[in-house]
Amino acid sequence: MNREQVEEIFSALNGLPSEKVTEVKDFVLFLKEQYGFCKTVHEGDSWSQEDIDDLTKAVLNYADADERQP
Repeated sequence: MNREQVEEIFSALNGLPSEKVTEVKDFVLFLKEQYGFCKTVHEGDSWSQEDIDDLTKAVLNYADADERQP
């Protein structure tokens, strides 16, 4: 979403009564649940076991593919 879209949505919301803003919020959360990204992204610099497992798998797959090339 770009800044212009955000401003347009904010402007439209700003003109609504509070109960309608609540309805819009509920609808947006519904749409996010149905069509949005559900996985939370962790932005820390520590590695979880899942991160380590994913890296290990990627390295091994890369090594296998590299060995097969002439």
